[in-house]
Amino acid sequence: MSTALDLQTIPNTDLVDRVTQLEAELLSIKERVPDNKVSIILLSGDFDKAMAAFMMANGAAAMGMEVSMFFTFWGCSVIKKGRKLKGKKFTHKLINLMLPGSSKDLSPSKMAFGGLGRKFFNYMMKGEMSPLEEQIEIAVESEITFQVCAPSLGLMGFDDDEWIVPVDVCGVAAMYGTALNARTAYFIS
Repeated sequence: MSTALDLQTIPNTDLVDRVTQLEAELLSIKERVPDNKVSIILLSGDFDKAMAAFMMANGAAAMGMEVSMFFTFWGCSVIKKGRKLKGKKFTHKLINLMLPGSSKDLSPSKMAFGGLGRKFFNYMMKGEMSPLEEQIEIAVESEITFQVCAPSLGLMGFDDDEWIVPVDVCGVAAMYGTALNARTAYFIS
């Protein structure tokens, strides 16, 4: 560290150069510091994992963070309006019949008990936490950004109008663009 006496002996041109260099270094450091953002990537279509994703997203939004959620493969079922079969080719109809139609049809990852598990969890959550559908509504009201994986749409036969939230259909590059600029990124499978 230079002392005040040392600085008095440095010519002004050297000081200007040093300040310019320090400002450039500071700008370089600022560019590498992540923004106040959270990125959540949801691969899973399980009820409990979807609940965790939305609770984390809503919590971050409540803290003033900018939140983006990226839905891919089975995770797309979480934000679908329902089961749409009309106008789809045979393989896409099969996939849509095998997947949950919407968030209301999701089963927990453990203790599903042939459909009773979700009813059990809904019963246990009463008065303790908001249901998944309400968590989704809160996320929309909080202006969370929703991204849907374009390759998943093509592979699974989902259409652009099948969503209960406003979505940005994009690819992996856009997801990485968001996640790499976020302070925190979560991948939920």
